[in-house]
Amino acid sequence: MLRFLHQGSRLCDGLSRREWLRVGGIGSLGFSLPQLFAQRAAAETKNATARSESTSPGVMGAPKAKACIQLFLWGGPGAQETWDPKPEAPVENRGEFQAIATSLPGVQFSEHLPQLARRAHQYTIIRSQTHDGVNHGTSSYHMLTGHVHRTPGTLRHPEKSDVPNLGASASRFLKHPTDLPACVHLPSIVNDGDGLPVPGQGAGLLGDRYEPFAVLGDLTQKNFRVPSLTLQDGVTRQRLDDRRDLQRIIAARAEHLDQTSAVQAADASWLRALDLLGSSRTAAAFDLAREPQALRERYGYHHFAQSLLMARRLVEAGVPYVTVYWNAPRNTDNQSWDTHNNQHVRMRDHLLPPFDKALSAFLDDMQDRGLLDETLVTWWGEFGRTPKINRNVGREHWGFCQSVGLAGGGVQRGLVYGTSTKDGGYPETLPVRPDDLSATMFHLLGIDHKQHMHDLQGRPFPLSYGEPVHDILA
Repeated sequence: MLRFLHQGSRLCDGLSRREWLRVGGIGSLGFSLPQLFAQRAAAETKNATARSESTSPGVMGAPKAKACIQLFLWGGPGAQETWDPKPEAPVENRGEFQAIATSLPGVQFSEHLPQLARRAHQYTIIRSQTHDGVNHGTSSYHMLTGHVHRTPGTLRHPEKSDVPNLGASASRFLKHPTDLPACVHLPSIVNDGDGLPVPGQGAGLLGDRYEPFAVLGDLTQKNFRVPSLTLQDGVTRQRLDDRRDLQRIIAARAEHLDQTSAVQAADASWLRALDLLGSSRTAAAFDLAREPQALRERYGYHHFAQSLLMARRLVEAGVPYVTVYWNAPRNTDNQSWDTHNNQHVRMRDHLLPPFDKALSAFLDDMQDRGLLDETLVTWWGEFGRTPKINRNVGREHWGFCQSVGLAGGGVQRGLVYGTSTKDGGYPETLPVRPDDLSATMFHLLGIDHKQHMHDLQGRPFPLSYGEPVHDILA
């Protein structure tokens, strides 16, 4: 059996995660996606009483956004080098980069975000996002779920009792075609310094049924294919259709077989897998080769850029929630936002140019296709960086102030919300916590952020403890 597992970058806080996807022979079918779904169904049945269930449909009138594309900049970019430069501060605070004008009067960004500066009128930047975390894992958990980790500290890893990430929570309420996943995560699993996954990437206490569908690999390949959606050698579409018919005949006549919920759930898993494998729409949505070469080059042949292009394809096809992680396919410092040393060279030469190019092309592409108004786009990392540059010409972890971006889906255009102190260390006005960001996202998607989930002891708690930031809404 071929194991297909992509290892993400390791950062300074520090095997691989369990196999999310397998490619190999399963009985006479010759593919593995049914096993994946069956395992999830069995886990769901076994832990039925430990699952979180909503207490209401969760819809608050007409949503502004039908879908969400969440961009997560793993490692934590500094606001001083991106969205909130401090040109009047001492050099040990402001750093080496210059500030440049944007399309918004009086608003400046880093000199290495020129394309995004010209498009500043298209989105909102919050300069006063804050939390008190300084560790990659638990800060990621807070930003990806909207909830504080129950045991803050370093090197925390996923557990069944985790609060589900925003994608898993939201996708339960968002409409999507049956032959496409409700929630997709790409292009890799985010691992901490010890090589194990950080918490907040999965469905947690919702159960395996709600785990994001993982598209793992190097999307810069011109003919990239999702292995778990590819039939094995010797299994044609016709053979797949024949086996689908045979499975249905057996299921219809096998009334004497055990019809427990576990059996029924596993049977449903086979049908879901067959729907995905047999669907031309599924194959088309995940096929980057269908994009014009000129457009792929416009985004840039970078792992983050091509993942953005894939995210646009998926939302266009009907997937309601996609999370794109900036997480290098190869573990290199030059592709990590965790800039403890030599940060100006790394950001100037390796990080900011592909980010500027990719996000600009993505926003233009979404706008040109009429997708931006109905798709919420967000971008941020797990934290910002310290206001003072260290002896290694870098910045340390700093959750107390960072800048985040939002576009489309009911968000105001051309807004800078909140301010930070003169050194960028703390919010000066209008602080926003991760809880408030999650509440804002749920609100824009038409989901009641106060409805209840339940922990493993059956105790209720809301989807979000925050409140929507109404001043950034269109």
